[in-house]
Amino acid sequence: MPNFMASENGLSGIFSAENAYVWIAAAGVFTVLLVGIILIFMIKLRRHQDIDPVTGGKNKNRFFYECAKLVKKTPPEKFAMVVLDIDKFKYINDRLGYDEGDRMLGRIHKTLSDCLSKEEPFARISEDNFALLIKNAPDNEIMSRLHEVFSEFERRNSFFIKYPVNFSAGVCRLGQCRGKYDAVDFSIAIDRCKLAKKSIKNKHNSDVAFYDGKIREISLREKDFENAMPAALENNEFECYLQPKYGTHSHKIVGAEALIRWNSKEFGFVCPGDFIPLAEKNGFVIELDFFILEEVCKLLRRWLDMGKNPIVISVNQSRLHINDDDYIWRLREIVDKYEIPYEYIELELTESVFTEDADRMIAIMKKLHDIGFKLSIDDFGSGYSSLNLLKDIPADVLKIDREFFNGTVNSKKGRAVISSVVDMAKNLEMNVISEGVETQDQIDFLKEIECNMVQGFYFSKPMKLKDFDELWEKEN
Repeated sequence: MPNFMASENGLSGIFSAENAYVWIAAAGVFTVLLVGIILIFMIKLRRHQDIDPVTGGKNKNRFFYECAKLVKKTPPEKFAMVVLDIDKFKYINDRLGYDEGDRMLGRIHKTLSDCLSKEEPFARISEDNFALLIKNAPDNEIMSRLHEVFSEFERRNSFFIKYPVNFSAGVCRLGQCRGKYDAVDFSIAIDRCKLAKKSIKNKHNSDVAFYDGKIREISLREKDFENAMPAALENNEFECYLQPKYGTHSHKIVGAEALIRWNSKEFGFVCPGDFIPLAEKNGFVIELDFFILEEVCKLLRRWLDMGKNPIVISVNQSRLHINDDDYIWRLREIVDKYEIPYEYIELELTESVFTEDADRMIAIMKKLHDIGFKLSIDDFGSGYSSLNLLKDIPADVLKIDREFFNGTVNSKKGRAVISSVVDMAKNLEMNVISEGVETQDQIDFLKEIECNMVQGFYFSKPMKLKDFDELWEKEN
C-alpha cells in the first residue's frame, strides 16, 4: 500500500495507512479539548458581559434579563421599578477623586444588596443611577423602604467620607409599562422613573416621586417648549423685564436686575420656572443670557444719549458659560458695540457655579473684574460652596438667597446667622442685597443689621422696560 508522503522528505511510514487511525484519534481528542476550552471561554465571557466593572454586581443587560424571568412567573402588577440618582455625583468625583467615587458606588451596591430581598434585582444602569425592581406596595410603604435604604447608606458611608450624599428616586408601577403585544417594556419603565425623578422640584423637601399620567403630559409639554425656543427668540417673543433694587434706608431705586420673560404666540405666557431650567439643560440659556445683555446695553445706551446718569443693572449668567472659551470675548463684543462703560453692568453668578470647577470660575471672574465689570454672587446660602471661597472671589455684591432669608426674621438664631453674613460681606468689602423681601418686619430687620439693598415684591414686581422708565422718571 502506498505511503501518504514522499520518501524523500524523510517521513516515509509515519503517515502510513496503518498509523492513520492514531492521528484520527489524536485529532478527535484535540477537537474535544479545543471545544471545551472555547466553551469555558464563552461562559467566562458571558459572565464578564453580565458584570458591572465598577460595583462587581449585575449590569443593565443582566438586570433586564432577571426582571424578565421574574415577570414570567409573577404578574407585573406585583412589582414597581425604581431609579435611584445620586445628587451632585460629578461634584463628588471632582472633589474627592474618581477612585473614591467608584468606591462610593460599590458601597451603594452593597447597601442595596443587604436591604433588598433575593427576589428584588437591582443594578447600576448609568454613571450615577441604580435601577431596582421591588415588590409593589402603596406609595407610603415604598417611600418608607427607600428612606430606610438612604439612611442605611448614609450611616455606612459616614465611616469613609464626611461629605453628605443625597438621593432622589423615581418610581413607576410595572403594570403601567406594557408595550407591544401587552408585554412589559423595562426600558419604558426606566424612562418613566426618570421622568418622575425629574419632576422633583425641591430636593430638600421631597426626594421620591411616583410616575403618573400628569408627569407624561408635563414631559411632552416641556419638549414642545424646548423645540419652540429658538424660533421664539428669532420672533421676538422673549422680553427683558427689570426688577428695581432699593436702598434699605432711602427706599430709592439704586439698581435693577434684568430678567427674561416669554410671551409665546403658541403657548401664551410661559412661567420662567417652566422654561429656564429647560434652557439650562439643553444649553440654549447661553443665547438667552446674551440676548438679555444686549437688551440691557440698548437701554443703557438710550439713557446715556438722553443725558441720564444710569444705574447699575445686573444680568444673570448661567454656569454653562464656564466651559465657553469665547465667553469673555462675546461679553465684550456686545458691551463695546453700544459703547457702554463696563461698570454699569453687573454679572450675577449663582453660588452653584463653584461646585463644579471653582478654580476655573474664580480665574474667569478675576478677568471680568479686571476688565471693569461688577460681579455679584446670587442665591448665597442655597448651595454647598465653602465660605472659604469668598475670600478668593472678586465679587462686589453678595445676594442673600430668599429661601435662606425667609422664615428666619422671627428666629433668634436665624437673625444671628443673617447678621453674621452681612458683617462678613462688609469685612470683605462687598455690598449686600436681600432678595425676596415681602414684609415690613423684614425691612425693619434689614435696616437694623445695615443691609445695603433690598429687592422683592414689597417694593415692586419685575416690570417691562417702559414701565420701569416711568417709575424711575417719577422718582427723579
